[in-house]
Amino acid sequence: MTYTMQDIMNQAMEDEFSANLNGKTYTARLLYGCKISQDAETKEIQILNTSLGGEWYSKVDNNQINIFLEKGWRIGVYELSLSNYRLKLDKIELSVKKEMNGRRNPKQIQSLKSARENILRKYSKIKYKLNQESNGKIKNGKH
Repeated sequence: MTYTMQDIMNQAMEDEFSANLNGKTYTARLLYGCKISQDAETKEIQILNTSLGGEWYSKVDNNQINIFLEKGWRIGVYELSLSNYRLKLDKIELSVKKEMNGRRNPKQIQSLKSARENILRKYSKIKYKLNQESNGKIKNGKH
C-alpha cells in the first residue's frame, strides 16, 4: 500500500504514543527520534531525524521518505530508529577499536561497552516492535 505525505501526517496525529509538539504556526509529532511537522500556512510536511546530532534536525533522505510512503508512519519511524541505532553502534565500535589500540583505559572501555549494550537493548526492542507491526499483531498503534 502506498501513502501520501498527508496520510503519514494523519497517522502521526492519530498515534497515541507520539509526543505532541504543536506550535502557533505548525502541527508536529515526535516518536523515537522522528519528527513530522506540517506548516499551518503552506501545508508543507517535513519528516526530520532528531537523533543525528548537530545544531539542527536533518531532513530524512529520499530512501527513508520512500519507506514512510510505502509502509506508513509507524514502520517508517521504526526503520529510521533502527538506522540511527546502527550508526551509533558503528561509532561505538570505532571508539572501542581506537581505545584498544591507544591508551587502553579500562574505565573508558567499560563505558563504551555499557553504551553498546544500552543501544543493543533499544535496537532489539524496536526490532521486536517492527516485527510485530509487520506481522499485523499491533492494531491501531497499540502495543
